[in-house]
Amino acid sequence: MHEKQKHIYVGVDLNKQHHVAVIINCLQEKLDEIKVENKPSAFSTFLLDIDILTEEGLTPVFGFIVHSVKL
Repeated sequence: MHEKQKHIYVGVDLNKQHHVAVIINCLQEKLDEIKVENKPSAFSTFLLDIDILTEEGLTPVFGFIVHSVKL
């Protein structure tokens, strides 16, 4: 198995009210999309959701997009 096949990739778009995570495999196939509220209590549920999607032997790799807001 190629090294890239040992991971799922989780891209998280960080927003003020909520965060959106898109999970893909090494072939860039979308596996799922999760919307999470921007509050500390939602983070553990988010990680559990990722854990459920992670097949045995795979490791999640996270990337984040942060939007800046001009006031």
